[in-house]
Amino acid sequence: MELIIPLLILFIGPFSGVLLNLKLKIKSHRFIGYSVLFSGSFLLGIALFGLMPELFSNIKQAGLWLAFGFFIQIGLEKFTGGVGHGHIHSHDVPKNIMVLYFGLFLHAFFEGYSAGLTNYITPSALSGMIIGIALHEIPAAFSLSVLLNQKIAAKKRLLILLICYTLASPFGYFIGVFVHTESLISESLSQIITAIIAGTFLHISTTIVFETSIWKKEGMKKWIFIIGGIVISYFACAIG
Repeated sequence: MELIIPLLILFIGPFSGVLLNLKLKIKSHRFIGYSVLFSGSFLLGIALFGLMPELFSNIKQAGLWLAFGFFIQIGLEKFTGGVGHGHIHSHDVPKNIMVLYFGLFLHAFFEGYSAGLTNYITPSALSGMIIGIALHEIPAAFSLSVLLNQKIAAKKRLLILLICYTLASPFGYFIGVFVHTESLISESLSQIITAIIAGTFLHISTTIVFETSIWKKEGMKKWIFIIGGIVISYFACAIG
């Protein structure tokens, strides 16, 4: 049961994003913007309140690995064009849709993998990290679904790609737990991997929260979502 619940939560996140596009036909940029902003601030809180205190207490060079993950994410976004942030009209989106797809798939997989490693160390079916990843994947999967719908005419192929994407984070989580259960890597290496992925969280979340171009006319509303995400993430980490 402790394994099933996290897997289900990590599946429901991206599945909800796909469903919003394919079935409910929700295409409001305002909806995408607010959901991205909340999930971004939530992820920032998870990194600050949940991951970083543990990492700095266990790894001497935690800052180095965090920075490494931060810059890895910058490189990864050359392939995803910011679609993981809900930017479905970005000019940086690659022309080859499969390059974009595999970039986002790998990102979702490693998010789940990190959650699996972390959750094995501190068992909790409803940890803040798992919830944060699931929330983050809603707008990411939504944006990917919109783009795939525009680029791929064959419905069968479209559905296969989207189903595989919704399984990326759960599969990563399962592999993370399996690797640790079977002691395939050392405790120190798993901490380093978590630090690297925490660095990617920092880049994603700070980019979302402090990117002002899409929030010029939103005023106080954006801060409600930012503060709400931070506050909720704090309590999620405290409970988890």
